[in-house]
Amino acid sequence: MAIYSYKAIKQTGDMTTGSIEAENEREAAQRLQDMNCYPLMIERPDENEGFFSFNKTLFDKKPGENDVLIFSYQLGVLLESGFPLDKGLSVLVDLTDKKKMREIIKSILASVRGGKSLSDAISKFPETFTNLYINMVRAGESGGFLEQTLFRVSSYLENFQEMKDKVRSALIYPVLLAIVGGVAIMVLIFFVVPRFSSIFSGMEQSIPLSTKLLINFSSGVRTYWWAFFTAILAAFLSLRTYLKSNAGKKQWDSLKYKLPLVGQLYSEMYVAQFARTLGTLLQNGVPLLNSLQIVKGTSESGCMTDTISAITEGVRKGNSISGILKTGFVFPKFAVHMINVGEETGRLNEMLIMVADRFDVQVKNTIKKVLSLMEPVFILIIGIAIGFIVISMLLAVFSLNDIPF
Repeated sequence: MAIYSYKAIKQTGDMTTGSIEAENEREAAQRLQDMNCYPLMIERPDENEGFFSFNKTLFDKKPGENDVLIFSYQLGVLLESGFPLDKGLSVLVDLTDKKKMREIIKSILASVRGGKSLSDAISKFPETFTNLYINMVRAGESGGFLEQTLFRVSSYLENFQEMKDKVRSALIYPVLLAIVGGVAIMVLIFFVVPRFSSIFSGMEQSIPLSTKLLINFSSGVRTYWWAFFTAILAAFLSLRTYLKSNAGKKQWDSLKYKLPLVGQLYSEMYVAQFARTLGTLLQNGVPLLNSLQIVKGTSESGCMTDTISAITEGVRKGNSISGILKTGFVFPKFAVHMINVGEETGRLNEMLIMVADRFDVQVKNTIKKVLSLMEPVFILIIGIAIGFIVISMLLAVFSLNDIPF
């Protein structure tokens, strides 16, 4: 059990602070809700103390997705508790620890008090609030359910953040393995091989071919390391520049769907993103054509963008979404079938969310497969490289018996 400090809103609308004992933040939030309080902030008192707290303030980064998530949830809680929008924003100014996020909220508050809507106020900060976020808030304002919209947006961001965190944590071991293996190979090339090459200097005709190649490669890398580094850097920058060009983006976008296993991952990720975004917009009362335009603007895949353009054009002509998707290759049959069911039953938004949930699970499983394959592949590549170096040196040592003295 740990002690958590909290700030919450009572049913009367009054702010309350204190501490509560719980196993984790989720349990603490549940206990506060049982006490008829809406939690705004829950944290362990020791999380922000000491040197690291100082660094957070000193190196305050621009607001990220997690800051927007917290802002959305807290503002939704305040509005649901009966706070007017401007009063809720003024409360968030005091609650926010990050300086830059506090400045953004202050600017939003000033705009709202000046007569602007929340969607217009946040649209001044496109680096913090995405086009999807702004349009969902605008739909919530026009429909009179802004607090529900904010909760849905925070849930959407939470799912997205959870997925990114899982991928990052799963990549730690493969990346660490690649770094350690690369360092081991560089130590052998720069320090171990040169010691052996000094032993065999003048015996070039008597040592094995693999040893000659290894010694020459080691000598070349040590002598012309700057040329190797420049060549690798130039190749990397050239590839990066090409992939940023329109032709490079288009070629890579069509290629990545055809890669084994990785192509399946990309397809599932983009379908899940499309389904959840479109479903969330429809749930918030955004018209279908407007929703498709917003989803198109948030897509990072050229093939998916072309598909959404085709869907939009087809919907304008009175065609169904599922009928258009059957002719493409990005959407799996299951997703097309579920969307078809949603159109026929008038529950398209619900079916889209179900598709997103299903493919989110599949994305997690596919990521596990990809990462589970990365580890043995890295081990195999590093093992082959180190094995070649060691065997080449051992063959040279064994060949000493054949060298005439």
